[in-house]
Amino acid sequence: MTLREQLREKISAAFYRHGLLCASYPVPIILFTSASILTCCYPLLRLPLPGTGPVEFTTGVRDYSVPSHEPQGDFGERPDWYRGPPVAYIQQVLVKAAVSPWESSLVPVDMFRSPLGQVFSLLEEIRNHVYSDSSGVRSLEALCLQVTDLFPGLRRMQSVLPEHGCLLVSPGNYWQNQRELFDSDPDLLKTIQKHEPKGLHTSATLRDLLFGVPGKYTGVSHYNRKRVVTYTITVVLSSYDARFLGSLRSRLKQLHPSANCSLRDDHMVHVHFKEEIGIAELIPLVTTYIILFAYIYFSTR
Repeated sequence: MTLREQLREKISAAFYRHGLLCASYPVPIILFTSASILTCCYPLLRLPLPGTGPVEFTTGVRDYSVPSHEPQGDFGERPDWYRGPPVAYIQQVLVKAAVSPWESSLVPVDMFRSPLGQVFSLLEEIRNHVYSDSSGVRSLEALCLQVTDLFPGLRRMQSVLPEHGCLLVSPGNYWQNQRELFDSDPDLLKTIQKHEPKGLHTSATLRDLLFGVPGKYTGVSHYNRKRVVTYTITVVLSSYDARFLGSLRSRLKQLHPSANCSLRDDHMVHVHFKEEIGIAELIPLVTTYIILFAYIYFSTR
């Protein structure tokens, strides 16, 4: 008997024993197979369904006014969801910093310790900024969106997310916006990474939220050869005041002038988040598919 024939005979015997096992214990085999399939498919539940992502619409900042609830008749330019006041306005202060010149005595952690340390002085400047004119005095506390509590799913992050007061987030939240905790932290990367989710994640993480940019663009890593750290200070406002924001922008540019600033501030991006599709809304679709496949199956027997 040749080697090929021996191999074929062993494979046939293995398939025969497997079929005999399945025929002898059908219920346990079916339950085990179903459990294995469900376990392997569980990470897919975190994937967003097609067509549920946010959509954007851009308008100019100059002469901006809150859109009315009534249609304006220019459906070719404006989407149908662009009506009424928004839930909130988001203003981000983008920071790109680097340690220069880089001396041989510095260690890799110094690459992002000093740039991240600047966030505390920026936070103080933003919180204390006041704009006054003939109509009165306005501060961030009067314009920002006030939060009173965290959602139940975010309670485990209450040490880094604001629970009360003005909704303002930045990398400083990792250290409760206290410079003393930041300076005494021996391992900044460990503090940042301990809040990251394990396994597959398709939505934004806490790091993306606090840094304001995707994690791979922050530069907070031991493998950052460009030695440039990027993050934002995100301010959530309940009302839009162009004069206050213009005054704050001018003040920050005066304190931190940069010849490489290429960001444009002449447009506003409106983001619309569609309603999430729940399991109950998918039941009619799944039922239709089951009836259709059953009809095809029994009609072709």
